[in-house]
Amino acid sequence: MKKFTILFFFVFASVTAQKTDRTNFGSLQNIKASDYAVTFTSNFSKTRESNEPFKMVFINTITGKTNEVLLAEKTNIRKVHTDIEANFLGSKFVVVECYSEVEKRLPKASGFVSKLYLISLNDFKVTPISTEDFSLKNWQINTKTNKIVFIEQENGMKDLSGEVQKIMVFDLDNGTKKEVFSNN
Repeated sequence: MKKFTILFFFVFASVTAQKTDRTNFGSLQNIKASDYAVTFTSNFSKTRESNEPFKMVFINTITGKTNEVLLAEKTNIRKVHTDIEANFLGSKFVVVECYSEVEKRLPKASGFVSKLYLISLNDFKVTPISTEDFSLKNWQINTKTNKIVFIEQENGMKDLSGEVQKIMVFDLDNGTKKEVFSNN
């Protein structure tokens, strides 16, 4: 009986270890004033860190056709905004707030960076809005001017004298971005 118990334990452990990788879907959302719905996948593994990026899946609710969009490796989706009433280069779009873990440059620096991306419903192209070495703090869309205003903070201060924060404006009509105010 003792040998059977030990054998059963090892067989059970090996069978469950094989079923460690899985893919989960996030929440399914309708995209306002369009034929699309969107969700995203996330990959989990008990035995190793998953290197597969998050994948967004856009579903045309009329035809059933899907479009997959890959995000950068080790990027985690915080929120997908589907109720946008503005257009990006003449097309409907969704806004994706993401975060990723980064190496800290200084002890007081954050280990996470927040980024903002736009995904067009015409060609499903991903457009990064945030500046490379900065982390997103806040953002708003002004539907009257068709612009995104956002605040960024430098990721990992270069010295302890203070953080650089800046206010940026992204023009949805032509895809340009400019800094309008900085604290340094």
